[in-house]
Amino acid sequence: MLTHFAPAERLGPYEIREQSRLFGSFEMHELSASLPVVFLILNRCRQIVCANKRFVELVGGMDAEAVLGRRPGEALGCINAMKAPFGCGTHEFCSTCGAVKSILESQEGHAAVKECVISCDGGRVLELRVWATPIRRGNELFTIFSAVDISDENRRKILERTFFHDISNTAAGIYGTAELLTEGVHDKAFDREVKTILYASEWLIDEIRSHRKLMEAESGELRPQKFLISTLETLNQCIRLYTRNKSTHSRILLVAPEARDAEVETDPVLLRRILINMIKNALEATPEGGCVLATSFPEGGAVHFSVSNPGFMNREIQMGLFKRAFSTKGAGRGVGTYSMKLFAERYLGGTVHFTTSHQDGTTFTLSLPITHTE
Repeated sequence: MLTHFAPAERLGPYEIREQSRLFGSFEMHELSASLPVVFLILNRCRQIVCANKRFVELVGGMDAEAVLGRRPGEALGCINAMKAPFGCGTHEFCSTCGAVKSILESQEGHAAVKECVISCDGGRVLELRVWATPIRRGNELFTIFSAVDISDENRRKILERTFFHDISNTAAGIYGTAELLTEGVHDKAFDREVKTILYASEWLIDEIRSHRKLMEAESGELRPQKFLISTLETLNQCIRLYTRNKSTHSRILLVAPEARDAEVETDPVLLRRILINMIKNALEATPEGGCVLATSFPEGGAVHFSVSNPGFMNREIQMGLFKRAFSTKGAGRGVGTYSMKLFAERYLGGTVHFTTSHQDGTTFTLSLPITHTE
């Protein structure tokens, strides 16, 4: 039998019924029916021998008995499965299908997770993330196949990328125009307003970059770009960004006189994101007239950045500090400390920790290993 990808062999109705009975217990029925995702059990020929209610609802127009013996793409009405003489998995386009590929991997004894886009008869398009896990019953190898709809997730990613691209270009345009306006001779009031626009657009660009990096980090798409940088120069860059921010009004922000410079190989963008969040949180926790002190120094094969403020955090805040969406400032906030730990420990190979007491206030410390690539 001619096939362009997966084997075309099938089992007959009698064998399908016998295999289906292996999974026909009341417990299996109740378990599969309770799952909020598509759940199938496939035989070695990729034919369905067990299907839960979610899959039957997704298929539409078939009952649970009618899908038995079919392959997933056939039951779903995949146009490539309908075009291929021997059904789902045998068309040349099936070699790019994550669903078929994950099933084949499971038949080699390996669990697999992949994504697929299925174009169905009638114009419907399914975007799925599928899991395929091998399981044995007696001498027979089967595949537990489950899937979730990721169309909303993919649509959101596209919209987010478009949004960040467009708003970044707009902010950069405002910044460039403000830079041009600073040239030439103007009165003091004009210069003051232009500098305010320049600062605000720079702040906006930095905030956009921060959120984009966080989203990339959470999705696993972030790829750090490491360079050799000066620790004091980087720290001063972050301090300068806050010199006209409203949170510094009536507060003092300084680099400690005992700070020492060092060189460290790291991603400067991610490092700045962590330091800026440390400074921002310290300023927000500092009463008017208070002082925030930042420093950096090499010690014990690592570079340490610290930001201190006079405030004290109670135990409840300490316990939730690095959790996503935990905030003392209301709902919808609370990614600052979470992102600090995420960037530092997952992507830069460092650590973030804090100390807090009524006597000494609160200090956040970022430690990065000193490693140079020859």
